[in-house]
Amino acid sequence: MASFLSEDWIAEFAEGAALLPGRPGLDGVVRFAVSKTPHGKVQFRLVVVDGRVAEVIPGREGDQDATVTWAYPDAVAQFRGELDPDEAFMAGRCKVEGDYARYVFRLRPVFGSPEWSELLAGLADRSTFDEA
Repeated sequence: MASFLSEDWIAEFAEGAALLPGRPGLDGVVRFAVSKTPHGKVQFRLVVVDGRVAEVIPGREGDQDATVTWAYPDAVAQFRGELDPDEAFMAGRCKVEGDYARYVFRLRPVFGSPEWSELLAGLADRSTFDEA
């Protein structure tokens, strides 16, 4: 079991995300930044090409279309399926900077798909969630 947002967890996440089905014409780069984690501030980029997660790149370097920022407890709740990302944004529990429309609307078929939810649920079952 990997600790949520650890290097091992990000690697396992990348492996699973690479197996998701493609959706031609859907492209974008989204940086996820989570503050106050047991691992410090964690950032990684998801590179989506034709609706597939082509790369998961740890770290803060590189360009992105949008950045989604979470505090650790809210990231845990969202990842476990206990917090809807749209509700979190509207309540100010996450912040989206940059190309909001690309992340929220154009990439929704990827990040809102049943396959994405299954990936997160399966990974949540194999993750530990440490106190920040």
